[in-house]
Amino acid sequence: MTHSPEQLGDLVVGIYKELKAKTEKSLKAYGIGMGQLQILMLFYAHQSSSYSQNELVKLLNIDKGNISRNVKKLMDKAYLEQVPEHSKMYQLSAQGKMIKREIMTTFMSLHQTMTEGVSKEALTQTVMILSKISVNLEAL
Repeated sequence: MTHSPEQLGDLVVGIYKELKAKTEKSLKAYGIGMGQLQILMLFYAHQSSSYSQNELVKLLNIDKGNISRNVKKLMDKAYLEQVPEHSKMYQLSAQGKMIKREIMTTFMSLHQTMTEGVSKEALTQTVMILSKISVNLEAL
């Protein structure tokens, strides 16, 4: 299927919707949606770190209401816990650490399927172009 340059926005939205649906389907067994995944991925990248909700808002560029709801969901599932002695700080729980391998395997498998048949050079160029578009939009 060929898309014209004028359809870029529609294509990006379509890719996002499809990726969101596939990700949520893949992670359904863990009860994790895209919002919770973003938070978990930050904790997985910095496993020994703890964050307040305000720090998560700034780091992930997500509004406070969504962060609050997603942190609560992750705590209800025992993937996150409050830091002892610092009730406004959160860290990965033992359960959250335990599912890291499965989450990362699922995420990497989805990424591999999504980029199948696309050369490394084409992926690099695509990321560069989309990054430039993102910067342009942020400047508005």
